[in-house]
Formats: sequence, C-alpha cells, structure tokens
Amino acid sequence: MKSLARPLIALATAAMLPLAACTNSNEDTTEQSSTSETSSQSTATTSSSESKEEKEKEGVAEAKEAFGTLAPESVFEDFDSCEPAGVKNAMDCSGPNVGQFQFSRSESKAASMTQLLTELRSARVVKDTGRAVVGWNTLGSTAVITVVDNEEGTVLQQMTSTDQKDPEERIEELDLLQAPAVVESEKKQAASSEASSSAATESEEADAQDQNDGDDQNDTASDS
Repeated sequence: MKSLARPLIALATAAMLPLAACTNSNEDTTEQSSTSETSSQSTATTSSSESKEEKEKEGVAEAKEAFGTLAPESVFEDFDSCEPAGVKNAMDCSGPNVGQFQFSRSESKAASMTQLLTELRSARVVKDTGRAVVGWNTLGSTAVITVVDNEEGTVLQQMTSTDQKDPEERIEELDLLQAPAVVESEKKQAASSEASSSAATESEEADAQDQNDGDDQNDTASDS
C-alpha cells in the first residue's frame, strides 16, 4: 500500500502544478488588465481636463479679441473661463478675483446704455470721453457697473451689491478707468486740445503782428 500511495501522491502533486501555474497566470492577466484599465481611465481624464482647459483659454482669448477695449489687461488675465451668453454677440466671463462680467456687441445697446448713464437720475458717470463712458446705475441695492465703447459698439457690465462695496470703489479696484477705450480717447482729446490751443496761439500772434504792421503803416503815413 505504501508503495502504491507514493505514486498517487506524486501524481496528484504533478496534476496540481499546472493548476497552480494556470491560477498564477490568470492572476497576472487580471492584474495587468486592471492596471491597463486604470491607466486608460487616467489618460482619458487627463485628456478631458486638458481639452477643457484649452477650450477655456480659447474662450478668454476670443473675449479679449472682441472686447479688449473695455477693460485693462489685468481683468482678462484673471479670467479662467469665457463662454457664449444666452443672447447674440455676448459672452459671460468669470475670474476668481474680478468676479463675473458680461460683454456684448450691439451699437443700439451701446447707445442706450450711454443715454441711461448720462441722463438717468439713478445713474452716475465716472468718466465720459465721448467715445468711452464709465459709470453705474442702481436697481435697489444692486449696482450695475457699465463701460461703453461707442466707437466699437461694445458694452461691459458687472452687477455688485451696494451693501458690500461702493460702485465707484469697485470701478477703481478693477482699474476700469485704464481700459484702452478710455485711455486712447483721453490721449486723442489731449492731442486735439493741444492742437486747438496751438492754433489759437498762432492766430493771436498773427493778429498781433497784423496790428503792429498796421500801426507802423499809420506812423509812416503821419510822418509823411
């Protein structure tokens, strides 16, 4: 019996070896498959995240190109997303420090907002260069800060609570008076004023010279 048992044990052991090898192989395959799936999911997540970031950057770049005259560079640099708004030719932008803005392109809206800011009793104008108008109007405890570029037909607006921040302080905080539309039109105004002043001075000098020439002629006639 003992001699028979030993071959049986050896046979059983030999039969188990392929099963063990097969089990280890299956475990390795499962582990490799799991690792591959995790890697694929990670790659897909990274790709999706990168795609979203690219779209957000493209949106900010698009907003800056279309509405760059309405706010200084610092405002656009803070935006982390800009998307089409629910109305035509408008975009909503937001940033962690500057908050939410709406930009729109409409000559009729630019004209109406200019009229509202300059004529409505509940509105205040901080700067009016003709081309650019910066100010706000109030609706209850909410102030709507507005920048208009009448030359481009574009409008920037941001809503803020008057209980939390004075609108004029908010305008200064955002540095909106340094918007290209404001700065450029102020430079043109200064150049135009200087040119007018120079022309007036030249005219006065010419009149004075004519007067002197006339006096000299009168003196000559008297001597004769």
